Amino acid sequence: MAIDKAKLAKVADAERQDVDFLRKKAADSAKDVKGTVANNLAGTLRLIGVADYVVGNSPDLFKAGVSEAAMLRSKLFERFDAGDGVSPSYVSMLSYKALLNALAAGNEQVARSLASRMGGRSDVEREYDRSFDVAFGYALKSIVLSDFESASQWVDALYVECKDAENADFVGYAQVLRAILDASQADADAGLKEIVTGHERQCSGKGLFKDTEDELLCVWGVAVANLARMRGVQVGPVEPLIPADLLI
Repeated sequence: MAIDKAKLAKVADAERQDVDFLRKKAADSAKDVKGTVANNLAGTLRLIGVADYVVGNSPDLFKAGVSEAAMLRSKLFERFDAGDGVSPSYVSMLSYKALLNALAAGNEQVARSLASRMGGRSDVEREYDRSFDVAFGYALKSIVLSDFESASQWVDALYVECKDAENADFVGYAQVLRAILDASQADADAGLKEIVTGHERQCSGKGLFKDTEDELLCVWGVAVANLARMRGVQVGPVEPLIPADLLI
């Protein structure tokens, strides 16, 4: 069953009741040894942020929610590197999803902090990541950190991954990232349209975004559009899923 604004609002209102409690628990490493509470809180804040935009028409609250979600994941990297018992699953390249939250918020500082901590953990990547996740994660990381030589190689790898039927709906992301490297607004705009096409397919059947807040807002699309703008490629919106008022 597809999610609509009324359902999203209801879920978000229920989740809001636990946020303060979860913040306190996540801030205490003795109570959140593995990082599970912080990770779950990040997901909750993302959902609420999307609801605050889609239902409440507040770009600022959306940005605050997804930015805090990204910061929570960045903190888990710090704790893991300090030997604080955090589960290795939270520092795999699946953390590209947290990086996309930071970019969707237009928060380049948090994005750079996360990107600088991601990667370089081959044992963790082998255990937790698909090759698609690795390619997408490193491509994003490299562009955020302005390592364009590495980025080009990883974007090529992402294109290869998107030839697999399972990943075909995500080829628009490879297109936009390549367009950023080529400084091509036309190619980036075309890539964003392809992202939306794939996103809509992923919101049905057994798609990744089915029955989630992403049915109403393409957060990942907003993220790569903002990354393009951070790198001087002035892409436009693709309403309503990649709206103008969320672009930096």
